Amino acid sequence: MKRSALPIALLVLLVVPEVELSRSVQAAAKPSQDQEQALVQAHKNWSKQTYNQRLELMQSSQRCVDAAQNIKALKDCRRRHKQARKSLRQDRRAYLNEVRNDVGLPARQMRKRRKQQV
Repeated sequence: MKRSALPIALLVLLVVPEVELSRSVQAAAKPSQDQEQALVQAHKNWSKQTYNQRLELMQSSQRCVDAAQNIKALKDCRRRHKQARKSLRQDRRAYLNEVRNDVGLPARQMRKRRKQQV
């Protein structure tokens, strides 16, 4: 069976401009040296400011696991720890987006995480 090259040629014409557009968008969004330095400083500030909060989160999770008497209690510990981490991640994203906005960069959106099958 002989295939025509026309469908492949049309597909290439449709896909190639999208790839080029994507590259140009990425190049335009690349931060300058000053913007990059501001973002690095913001990451450092966040790490320092939330160190005790993150430490307490881990310690409370460990206390919860130590106190658990059954699998239901362990699962509850895991659920609470996961929710606390998610909240902290959202706070971090909001803080960094404020900095990004201040230095003239677009805000980043929270990525959707795949639900892991258990």
